[in-house]
This record gives sequence, C-alpha cells and structure tokens, in this order.
Amino acid sequence: MKYCAKCKVNVHRQLDNCPLCGSYLDPKDNNDKCEIYREMDQAVAYPVLHEKGKASFFKSKFALILLVLTVIAVVLNILVDPQSHWSAYVAIGFVFTVGVVVFPIANKIPLLKQVRWDSVICTAIAIAMEFAVCDGKFYWLTVEFVIPWLYVAGIITVDCLIIFYHRNNKSMFGTLTFESAFALVPQILLWIAERCDWYSSKTLINFVIFFAVLVNFAVVAVVYSRQLKEDMERNLNV
Repeated sequence: MKYCAKCKVNVHRQLDNCPLCGSYLDPKDNNDKCEIYREMDQAVAYPVLHEKGKASFFKSKFALILLVLTVIAVVLNILVDPQSHWSAYVAIGFVFTVGVVVFPIANKIPLLKQVRWDSVICTAIAIAMEFAVCDGKFYWLTVEFVIPWLYVAGIITVDCLIIFYHRNNKSMFGTLTFESAFALVPQILLWIAERCDWYSSKTLINFVIFFAVLVNFAVVAVVYSRQLKEDMERNLNV
C-alpha cells in the first residue's frame, strides 16, 4: 500500500493521489506499516476509473498551435531577413512555454518533479539563448551569471517545501540533492576552464554559491534528519 503523509493513512497501491486530500502519493514516502497490508493489497482490486471526454486544450491543441507559429516565424526569418536570427528567440520561447508550462500542466506533474524538470529545461534554454544573442558564440556568460541563480531559485523552493510541508519527505531531500548537484556544476566548470586556459572567471558569484549550497545541504540534512527529530522528541520533550 501507499502512504499519504498528509492524512497519515495507508492508501491502495493503484492510486496515484490520496482519495481524502488529493495529494500526490509518492512510493518513496511509504512508511514501515505499509508492509503488514501487503497481502490485503494484493487481494483487493481497486476499480480503475476511465474518464470519458475530449483531451484538454493544453494537451491536444495549444502546443500544436505554438509549434505552427514557431515554424512560420522561422520560415519568415529565412525568407525576409536571413541575416538576423530573431526566429531563434521565438523557438526558445516555444521550448520554454511547452517544456516549463504546458507539459507539466497537461501531464499533472508533481511539483518536485517539475522543479527537477525545469532545471534541465532552463539550463538548455539559457545556453541556447547565449548562442542566439552572441551570434553562435559561447562566452561563458550563462555559466557565470544566469544558470547559478536558476539553481539557487530551485534550492530555495525546495527548502521552503521542506520547512513548511513534509520535513521527512524523502522525495524532497532527493530533489534537494538533485538541485544542489546542479548548482555545484557551474563553479566546477569554471575551475576546469581556468585550468585549461579557456576562460577566466569575472566574479565570485559561483564560488560563493558553491560553498553556500554545500552548507545549505548539510544544515538541512542535519536539522531535519529523522534521528535528530526523534532524539529531540525523546530527550527534550519537543
């Protein structure tokens, strides 16, 4: 059985959302008590409901309309003004809209998965934008100034969820680990680039973020660890 951390109840394994509160059920959140219901869970077949009706506008038509408009913009750019690359911005906007907005809404992606997904998509978009702005050249501006703050925003979002939502939620700590690993990459790349004489860092932004991310992860892992919480409840009557 799955476990709803919000309602504190066990839920049938076939369900993806809690029937009481509607929260997303992550198998990683299952508690130890779910094991005693294994035989019962296998014996009971929860009826699968199929909703009849047309696909949502976001899922069926919106992305297609945006794709058609993007193709038209690219064709017009090639025919009317081939020297400029303004259609590249349209294409990047299309990827951002579909990848960050339309796709998550249409597929009802849980927030934590969306944070991880957005980190990957926004990284690709930021790099593509630098190539578009700099006429196909890469000057490391994205790595040094843009991408780090995207990852910081993701880390702050997950930190807020951990503080105000489920402190012992394994998925949240998994997402925090994912975001922290991404946030360390820009500084590592800059160190490699400086070592190979490819690029010299202009600011200390990534250097500060690098160590801030490590400290943040360590503090969150220690403060909200299950063992610390149990010790405080047992010894300090918290």
